[in-house]
Amino acid sequence: MADIFIEHLNDKSWQRSSAERVKKGANPNLSWRHLVDAAQHDSHTLSLGCLNIPVGEHLPLHSHAPQEIYFVLQGQGLLLLKNEDTRLIEQNNAVYIPENALHGVRNTGDVDLKLLWVFPTDSWNDVAYDFNK
Repeated sequence: MADIFIEHLNDKSWQRSSAERVKKGANPNLSWRHLVDAAQHDSHTLSLGCLNIPVGEHLPLHSHAPQEIYFVLQGQGLLLLKNEDTRLIEQNNAVYIPENALHGVRNTGDVDLKLLWVFPTDSWNDVAYDFNK
């Protein structure tokens, strides 16, 4: 049985995409922090992180097998969907993304857009992103 643990967002380092991931379609200007992840703790079946999208930047359209939840901590933007559809997202919004749903996020505000993500996986590393260019 895993032990209870507490993580503070500011105690984690911001990470960026590798050159290989950027070649596959990831935006090199985005950064994230892992908070609950089996790569760091004895946790399983849930992973949580924080994504930072700078002003004017975007998380490209992509899909992945696991479902996902976003919770917007700061800022506002557009949730990008298939067929060029969009939905406004802003602070304190929760977004449910079903399995294999095409989605992305564009920061349309004047501050960095920060959102939490939750996956039903041991680790974010277990999620295979398919970037649709």
